[in-house]
This record gives sequence, structure tokens and C-alpha cells, in this order.
Amino acid sequence: MARDLFHQLVKDALEAEGWRVTHDPLVLRASGLRLEVDLAAEQVFAAERGTEYIAVEVKSFLGQSKLNDFYTAKGQYDVYRRALSKGDPLRKLYLAVDTQIFDSFFQKALIAEMIEADSISVLVYDIDTKRITQWTSR
Repeated sequence: MARDLFHQLVKDALEAEGWRVTHDPLVLRASGLRLEVDLAAEQVFAAERGTEYIAVEVKSFLGQSKLNDFYTAKGQYDVYRRALSKGDPLRKLYLAVDTQIFDSFFQKALIAEMIEADSISVLVYDIDTKRITQWTSR
């Protein structure tokens, strides 16, 4: 399995925020397919909130075309979300992108509309500080 360039950075940033990485990668099986989401983590909150489970697909958008990178990322996100809904419905899926991509490409009207309309949850990480800067949960 080829890992994204910023896989370890996102993993470390999650752990710095108190998440416990439980799978690296999270392997899903759906309809005879073997799928690998980059990371799975859990965070225990106060008893009244229970435990929160997430899966994170890390994307760097370093290809020649940001639009082609988005097609790939969105396609993976859609497949993983469907597989999670069947096999691990309590786990929330996030697409992890760096601040530069989020602040520029993800703010373009069509991309922003698609993320909103398709309820894509985004985790934004900063390459320089090696920290998560934003969670957008849909």
C-alpha cells in the first residue's frame, strides 16, 4: 500500500490532540473488496458523550492537476463512506488535506458546493506546525 506523503504527519497530529490511532491502515471488507482507509482513531470523552470513532483518508494534492486529485479523493471518500456505513457505522470518515489546499482549492465555488452537497467531512492540517487546524464535520 502506498502511503500519502503526509500520512505520518496527520497520524502524529491526531495523537497530539489526544486521539488513539487504532488502525494504520483501517482495512474494510465490502462486497468481496478489500479497502484500506489510511487511519482509524478513537477518542474517549466524558462518560455522557461516550467514545468517538473516526477514519481518516489523507490526501496531499501534489499531482499536476488539483482537479484530478480531487476526483480521486472524492471517489475514494465515497467508496469508503459507503463501506463504513455497512461495516462500521459508528465511525465518521474525514478527508485530510493541508491548509494550503483547503484555503485555495477547496474554497473554489464548485468544489465548496460539492463538499457541502455531498456532506464530506474535512480535517485540515498544517504542514509547518504539524498540527490539525480545523475540523469540518458534515
